[in-house]
Amino acid sequence: MNVGISGLKAPGGSWKDTLRMAKLAEELGYSCITMGEAWGEDAFTSLAQVAAVTERIRIGTSIVPVYARTPSNVAMTALNMDLMSEGRFFLGLGASGRLVIEDFHGERFRKPLSRMREYISVIRKAAAGERLNHEGEFFKLQRFRIRFQPYRSHLPIYIASLTPASLRLTGEVADGWLPIFLAPSRMEPLVSDIEAGAKSAGRSLDDISFCPQVSIYVTDDIEEGRNRERPHIAFYIGGMGVFYHQYMHRIGFGEEADRVRGAYLGRERELAASLVTDEMVDATTIIGTPEQCREQMRAFFDAGVDEIRLVLNETDVESYIGVLRAVAPVNA
Repeated sequence: MNVGISGLKAPGGSWKDTLRMAKLAEELGYSCITMGEAWGEDAFTSLAQVAAVTERIRIGTSIVPVYARTPSNVAMTALNMDLMSEGRFFLGLGASGRLVIEDFHGERFRKPLSRMREYISVIRKAAAGERLNHEGEFFKLQRFRIRFQPYRSHLPIYIASLTPASLRLTGEVADGWLPIFLAPSRMEPLVSDIEAGAKSAGRSLDDISFCPQVSIYVTDDIEEGRNRERPHIAFYIGGMGVFYHQYMHRIGFGEEADRVRGAYLGRERELAASLVTDEMVDATTIIGTPEQCREQMRAFFDAGVDEIRLVLNETDVESYIGVLRAVAPVNA
């Protein structure tokens, strides 16, 4: 089982603690370490240091927004990361959301899928050593070529997608899919969209790795774990635009999501969290003893997932390390 770690940062921990945990994750057999960015630390600087203290574990972004940098800038950075890590880097991209893009980055949030398609096209040209001649809706580039030899000509690119159109785009152009709140027993409509996109581009599902980001709570108290996850799900349904709310409808939690979103938008955050049902949590989250957690991981792989990126929700460094050890691949 390919089990990675998403985030790798414990509350209250120092950066030295993070690097110590990165080395431990490699020793324990985890397949990758990913880091995303919103309005805190950037992903690339963090991952560069992680790459410097590790030798085998893969590293990647989960995610960087396609509005925060030009595609040429991301191409330089990502290809340099891949060179420095000797082929261990992969690039996870996403659109983020209107609030982050417009209020934090000051960019207009317009046609995210069209922008994503152009973005990836430019990065592919850069990785292949081609001139960045591109005449698109968003980017008009000419003449320049990356001035170093990329480590490999095809850098793996993953897309964080949930809407039907973005899932089809993932099938068309991406090497991997980075979903959140994936429910293994309710994947069929999502996979169908990816497969449709893949077929339209002469590809198949075998060309795309499914790599969900999954929250995990290692505990003997299942209800305590559920209660810790409920606010997280409620925040995404109510506070992160419409996409996660619509996604919950697609996987059969429509009525529940409507109630959660209504309470959240009414500024009743605690009520919104309480309205996230046990079934919603259990379908998308790994909770239980180490043995129970491994059994739940197997359900993801049995459903067709290629790699799980675990999100550890511990409150301090030692607890974080304890969970890293408890569900480590070397112990499976």
